[in-house]
Amino acid sequence: MFWLIMIKLITGLMGLLLVVRLLGKKSLSDITPFDLIYTLVLGGILEESLYDPKINVLHLLLGIAVWGCLIYFVEKIVQKNDKVNRWLKGEPSVLIRDGVLNLSEINRNKIELEQLRQMARQNQCFSLKNAKHVILENAGQISLVMDSEEDKALSIMLVDQGHIQEKVLKTHQFTKTWLQKNLKQLGYNTLGNLVYVEWSQENGFYVITKEDVTEHIYRIDG
Repeated sequence: MFWLIMIKLITGLMGLLLVVRLLGKKSLSDITPFDLIYTLVLGGILEESLYDPKINVLHLLLGIAVWGCLIYFVEKIVQKNDKVNRWLKGEPSVLIRDGVLNLSEINRNKIELEQLRQMARQNQCFSLKNAKHVILENAGQISLVMDSEEDKALSIMLVDQGHIQEKVLKTHQFTKTWLQKNLKQLGYNTLGNLVYVEWSQENGFYVITKEDVTEHIYRIDG
């Protein structure tokens, strides 16, 4: 039993190396969700066969071989057919272009504005006002171009899709009255028309209304 498990483990390792070769020279950040499925299924094949004495090494080899062939043919089809490629692996989504927020792409990718802010901060951009271009890549990370590399003012989000972030106000000892008063002074009288409002001590308020966003899908690949 012990030697059988060892042989299965070695065989599984060889299968994993085969999958890595089929995926090509990709870093972990470049692997798409579809690529991840390849490896997870292979891991499932190995896991199910490892401790089941009814499944011998030949069964394991057959499972790995069939799965490896499927991966190979799918990858070849994806490389030669752009439509299949986009359908299986997706395409980059332009979330912000020339400083204009694309609400349609954000909603289509099920991203919340706070998530977008978090991803921007991970790229050393601490305010959406300073984000010139933001692209959501297939692997889930973003590519970001800033208006100014020197602007490091940390902003806080006060309004998200028409809803006041009361916990944020309370944390910074602000009130709804203070926020509404300042927004009215800037000419914004209706909260329902506000998509996003941030504030920083250095730059003050940055407001995005429904008229400021775009719904146009802008493709950059394929």
